[in-house]
Amino acid sequence: MWHIESINVFVRELPPDRGSFVIGQQNDDEPPAPPKKRRPRGFLVTRLELADDKGNRSWGVSGDRPSFGWLDKRSIYSPDDKLQRLLGLVEQARDVYLKNSKFESPFRQSLQNADEVSRAGRANNHEDLSCSFAAALFERALIDAVCRTRKLSLFEAVRRNALGFTPHEVFSELKNFRLEHFLPQRPLTRFNIRHTVGLSDPLTKADLPVAQRLNDGEPETLEEYVARDGLRYFKVKISGNPDSDLVRLGKIWNAVARTEQPVITLDGNESYQDIDAFARFVEAFEEKQLGLFQHTAFIEQPLTRTLTHDSATAATVAKISEKIPLVIDEADGTLDSFRKAWQVGYSGTSHKNCKGFFKSLLNFCLTRQFEIQHGRAAFQTGEDLSNMPLVPLHQDFAALGVLGIDHCERNGHHYSFGLEHLSDVERQLTKQHHPDLYVERHGGLFLNIRHGQVRCDSLQTPGFGIAFQPDFTSLTPLKDWDVKW
Repeated sequence: MWHIESINVFVRELPPDRGSFVIGQQNDDEPPAPPKKRRPRGFLVTRLELADDKGNRSWGVSGDRPSFGWLDKRSIYSPDDKLQRLLGLVEQARDVYLKNSKFESPFRQSLQNADEVSRAGRANNHEDLSCSFAAALFERALIDAVCRTRKLSLFEAVRRNALGFTPHEVFSELKNFRLEHFLPQRPLTRFNIRHTVGLSDPLTKADLPVAQRLNDGEPETLEEYVARDGLRYFKVKISGNPDSDLVRLGKIWNAVARTEQPVITLDGNESYQDIDAFARFVEAFEEKQLGLFQHTAFIEQPLTRTLTHDSATAATVAKISEKIPLVIDEADGTLDSFRKAWQVGYSGTSHKNCKGFFKSLLNFCLTRQFEIQHGRAAFQTGEDLSNMPLVPLHQDFAALGVLGIDHCERNGHHYSFGLEHLSDVERQLTKQHHPDLYVERHGGLFLNIRHGQVRCDSLQTPGFGIAFQPDFTSLTPLKDWDVKW
């Protein structure tokens, strides 16, 4: 039996981004322009104190950037309202975890708490995705603390079922599923970095006038990142405007075609509201950009989250999927979202810790089960631009190591200058504990990408990928945060 003794929520403030980042639907007659407010300059960090009935105590942490513009795209609330509503929902989730403080199974406790948070969120007109975000924030802190109490890494805890994971209690078809038969024999600790290319990202030197360059020593164009980091995986944002998207895709292909065996994924971020319009885009994509098309692994969330689960789209989705697999992301708001999307004809779903680690573990089971039963490809992908060092980034790498996902969207850190947002104490501890994951340059620490990959064996430590406590004295309690944009 475990008992939660306390939970606190802090904010890690971030400096201004190095450049703008644009996603989502754009107007045909306007150049890409970032919204005024999409996410604040800071991410949340939680600290949970846990004790068991034997008197053992431990701490657990988690972190996520409150990207309300991705969680809730509705226009009925202003950006400021969306942020305050999301932070209020986070506080409600914290109260739920404190109210249900005693538990035996971390998995069952997570399910119960997520259900309570969802009911409270829906009563206040929150999106399912926002409810998942709020509940998952504390789920990870709980898992971290439980693993630390048992002196197990996340991988070891899952493999030994120390978290009480019983997938058949959620999906009856998993009654005889043996998770241990499908997990990797050892955790993945080497990952290909899939570099995100936003709608306004400069691609070549010609796209970035000298007067606009930062000259901070770091790459500033796609070509420069490819040359410096040896990248070959790329995630390309599309806007829903087929003509401008196809032109830009051609330019991107010219910038990456000379890399060795490039792998491309496209992300629509719900930019299409019409399944037939999207089908026409796919046809034009194959016809006009065949080289890039043949190297595209999947298209992520092209349609709105509502349209994604519309059974009336199934025939068209099936036709498109014969050419290229489709993956859900924003449409993955509930535990059964992927199962519903699979029935429509989608092949995959994104893993994001902000949607829930146990949800991803359930989807891992479903993908394996679906492939066995139906003989059709089913898979998970590693996404999340907002993962910032240390806590969010490290926990996501640890989760990917369990799920066996070997390439992941991982360049939110490029929009900041390395680890400058950490305290001096944390930077010193990072150098001590994670010499494989970070490299020193320009007087700072940066993610160590070599030949397009990172190595992170150092994350295989007791807990959910966290080797040391954040410097909480350098953080701001959430209730005292003066929001910066």
